[in-house]
Amino acid sequence: MTTRLDVSVLICTRDRSALVEGCLDSVLACSPAPVEVVVVDQSRDQATRQAVDRRQGAAVPVRYVRGIGHGLSRAKNQGVPECAGAIIAFTDDDCLADPRWVEALAGPIVSGRAGAVVGRTLPEKAVGGREDTTSVYAPEGSPVFSRRTHPWRVGGGGNFGAARDVLRRTGPFDERFGPGAPLESAEDMDMNHRLLRAGERIVFAPDAVIRHRSWRSSSQNRRLSRAYGIGAGGYFAKHFLAGDWISGWRFAARLGIRTVHLLRAIPRGDRRGMAEQAIYLIALFEGAGRFLLGTRSAPGRVTDLERGEEARS
Repeated sequence: MTTRLDVSVLICTRDRSALVEGCLDSVLACSPAPVEVVVVDQSRDQATRQAVDRRQGAAVPVRYVRGIGHGLSRAKNQGVPECAGAIIAFTDDDCLADPRWVEALAGPIVSGRAGAVVGRTLPEKAVGGREDTTSVYAPEGSPVFSRRTHPWRVGGGGNFGAARDVLRRTGPFDERFGPGAPLESAEDMDMNHRLLRAGERIVFAPDAVIRHRSWRSSSQNRRLSRAYGIGAGGYFAKHFLAGDWISGWRFAARLGIRTVHLLRAIPRGDRRGMAEQAIYLIALFEGAGRFLLGTRSAPGRVTDLERGEEARS
């Protein structure tokens, strides 16, 4: 008999069926297992639905949810109310979970140490002319993140878990942020910011390991650097204008740190580093401008966490 934890794993995907199959298989191999896996699919074809269908009858139920519209934050907002578990674990379709991932990520929440958890994200070695991923998160020790922690230090949304009650109190992901949205990234940073400001404790679980696959080409990674900069610029602008003055200082600090990285890359002849840092710096300002000019008054959401709870009861 498969031991299950009261955890729903939520995977949001769009047009990456080959990647999501590997992610699904790694999550289904976790022991103890989650109570379910929920896949929210915004794809333009049926390949992901077919991948989910092929895994029906497994020891862990895999549920398919057809995504409404597009955008990662929108998919997460649609998926959270669909999840039955008391804890929701998030990962991305280009990630692979270690066998003990679910247990390690849920542990601090089950024990009452935290309302949300981030895990360790390690890179998978690139093959076939692809570049190594830079989406790595492996701080030393087991830090606990406080109200004043810079959300950038907390880790990304590809290895994140939270109690569903905590998510309900905090509110939905801001659909202006994230891949597929006007601000292109930083939906996880915005959520971390709001969790910390609300007084929720987030801890790092070093044994909750996800391996991020290196599948992007150099040109795709340059586009990703731009997306990261746009999201960060929009995030800083949002919270600075909301009266969180430290966000203005953090924008200046981020600008300074990335400039230093650029200057260090030049004498080394590190073309990748130079390109990515320059693109990111320009995109920071573009993101702040996008927030000011186009998205400031349109948070929007596909569904509400409270409505999801009412529908379930």
